[in-house]
Formats: sequence, structure tokens, C-alpha cells
Amino acid sequence: MLKKSLIKIIIITSFITGALLGIIPLIPFLIWIGFISVMFFISPFIIIYLKHLNLISEINVEQSLIIGGISGASAFLGYSALYFPIAFILRIIFKIDSYLWIKVLFNNIGFLLPIIILTALLCGLLNMFSAFLTAYIYEFFSKKQR
Repeated sequence: MLKKSLIKIIIITSFITGALLGIIPLIPFLIWIGFISVMFFISPFIIIYLKHLNLISEINVEQSLIIGGISGASAFLGYSALYFPIAFILRIIFKIDSYLWIKVLFNNIGFLLPIIILTALLCGLLNMFSAFLTAYIYEFFSKKQR
């Protein structure tokens, strides 16, 4: 099981990383790079980062699934906390409506919060899978080196 202090570090680190990745989609031709990175690649980054700092001694499947779920959900919340307000401001000031789904979400603002929560849960699930793959690959190579 993970300690509370480690869970706080995971949440804060992934929230900040997700917020930084929320800047990338504001460039129109890079929208999918930021979104796919948040959906799949946050948890391997967090696991490698924690292992590099020696905050986790051994990567096992249970820990990787917990880290993947927590980091994926909090990273998408960070992504949404930065991306949606900036996209809304750009829409108001510059009348930029380059993404139809942003226009639909802002016209139906009551659906925005449930969609963010459901997408954060989906992001956590997908990051659990990529964290599982990271742990499996790490165990495979660590056994091979022995």
C-alpha cells in the first residue's frame, strides 16, 4: 500500500504535469498530442519519476495500478483546469471557435463538469493500463539483468 505522503506527491506532480500539457492543445495543430499524452503517458512518467527520486523502492503491479489511476485522473483535472478556461477566454476575446466540441461544451455549460469527471475517470483507467505495462516491462528487464 502507498503512504499518504506519496499519494500527495503523485496527485500534485500529475496535476502540474497535466496543467502543463493543457497548454499544448491551444496550438491548433498540436491538440491531439497533449490530449493523448494525458490519456496514456502520465502514469509511466510519474512511475519513472518516483523511481528516479527513490520514493518507491520496487515497482509491483498493485502499486503501479494505484499510481496509474490516481495520476491519470488528477492529470486530466489539471489539464482541464488550465485548458478550458483559456479556451473560453480565447473564444470570448478573439472569437476563436476552431474546435466544435469546445463550442458545444460552452453552449451547454451544465454538461462541462460531468464530462470532465467522466473523462478523468476514463483517463485514470487508461493510465492504469499503461502503468501496468510499465511495471511489467520494468519487472521483465530487472529479472533479465539478474
